[in-house]
Amino acid sequence: MSATVKLYSLNLSNVRTYLFAALFIIGNMLFPQLAHFIPGGGLMLLPIYFFTLIGAYKYGLHVGILTAVLSPMVNSLLFGMPVLAVVPAIMFKSIILAVAAALAA
Repeated sequence: MSATVKLYSLNLSNVRTYLFAALFIIGNMLFPQLAHFIPGGGLMLLPIYFFTLIGAYKYGLHVGILTAVLSPMVNSLLFGMPVLAVVPAIMFKSIILAVAAALAA
């Protein structure tokens, strides 16, 4: 028995691109909040990148980049994590991971 995974490459003119990006951004907002309840969970799980990787792998580069750019900004503005000073670095790492995940798919 073999299992297949459907991968998509959504473009920027597709409404689903923004819908999936919004869902992954919400995931990237909630998952870190939950991970920080575990002692050392933030460092161990790297939760800010989790849904970026999934979005980029499953739905393509555009969803991954939107999630990578907007997740750290929204998290910082709403929750103060990450600290505004490190948002550009986290965004840069997130974009690199999104590109790598999209290419790996």
